[in-house]
Amino acid sequence: MKREDLSLERQLVLMTAIEMEESQRARLEEILNSHLNWADIIFQMITHRTLGMFYYNLKKFKLVDKLEKEIHRLLDANWQVYGERNAYYQKELTNVLKAFNEHNVVVPVLKGNLLAIMVYPEIETRIFNDLDMIMKLDDVVPVTQALEGIGFVQGHFDEEKQEIIAASRKEKMLQQMVSHELQEFQKISDNKFAKLVQVDINHDVLWKGNCPYKVPTEELIARALPIEINGVKGYMLDYIDNIIQLSCHLYKEATLMMWVTDLRDLKIYKFSDLYMYIKKFYDKIDWDLLVERIKGYNLDKVVYYNFHYIEMMFGELIPEKVLNALRPDDLTYLDEYGIENKEPSLWEYDFFTRLFETDRVLTLAENQLSGMNKYLDAKAKSDGVFKHRTLNN
Repeated sequence: MKREDLSLERQLVLMTAIEMEESQRARLEEILNSHLNWADIIFQMITHRTLGMFYYNLKKFKLVDKLEKEIHRLLDANWQVYGERNAYYQKELTNVLKAFNEHNVVVPVLKGNLLAIMVYPEIETRIFNDLDMIMKLDDVVPVTQALEGIGFVQGHFDEEKQEIIAASRKEKMLQQMVSHELQEFQKISDNKFAKLVQVDINHDVLWKGNCPYKVPTEELIARALPIEINGVKGYMLDYIDNIIQLSCHLYKEATLMMWVTDLRDLKIYKFSDLYMYIKKFYDKIDWDLLVERIKGYNLDKVVYYNFHYIEMMFGELIPEKVLNALRPDDLTYLDEYGIENKEPSLWEYDFFTRLFETDRVLTLAENQLSGMNKYLDAKAKSDGVFKHRTLNN
């Protein structure tokens, strides 16, 4: 299925998930003038975190008056809430960066909070729920000291008690050993739209277990670029490494059972992130070096997966020579899931169907589910606090 074959509702969701060009204005207006199922549109934009970009594009082309009044109010309320929420997170990010600078550690900013500042057109247009960063494991002590020094606690938030339960030393060590990140750092705030601020410190861009790839974090940190955020010095991965990180992140979450069973595997905003990042920094990307680095890490399949789908969703962007250099001979893997298991499975649905239809999880292979549930049971017994949505019958 091509995006042109989608319903008007889903074409609208896709085309407004990124910043639109003037050449698309007429098509946008044409769709808005059609008879639309707004229940499906709003649901899809909420679950795919694109409501803010939709509203931004409508305001950009002065088409807000095409909306029914209550939908306009919903969009405006969402805009105001995330404007305040994200601004508060930005303030916390500057405090975190100051603390890291005082401890002389390089901890680059990743994903949503970086992209909201440097790529997305307005702070309100990118939803994120934590501050993602990456460090070398050698820096775990100063990083922990820096965050604890400004009030963060490694632990779990108890919803009922509305308090943070500090993690035990065993829990911290287990989290570090079996995952790509440290135990979460959390802090309760008095902001009504950001009551809990969480910092996720990654130490790997891939996943643990039988992951066949390796990207040394030390190399990423060594190439990191200095940036300024709200007047404070920080760091981001270099232009190529950010593409690698975003691609590894998206591929991992799109194909591992942990994310598939939780319906967090295919989210449009993750594809929008990569597409808009590449479009923003296109002229700063050394495409020959990108291919060389990707092949050096043996990440051809991972990155091509991303490039293939962002072009399917949003249109051509990647130089043809790059696609040709990275394209694997066998493209069957583009429809695989459960890749952490010995035998991955193939989706019964095409990409766009599984992107938009939540009942896709009802067709998951039984062997993938049983393996996943065994893993969750083992993890729950080991730390006693792990919570995850499971599928039973």
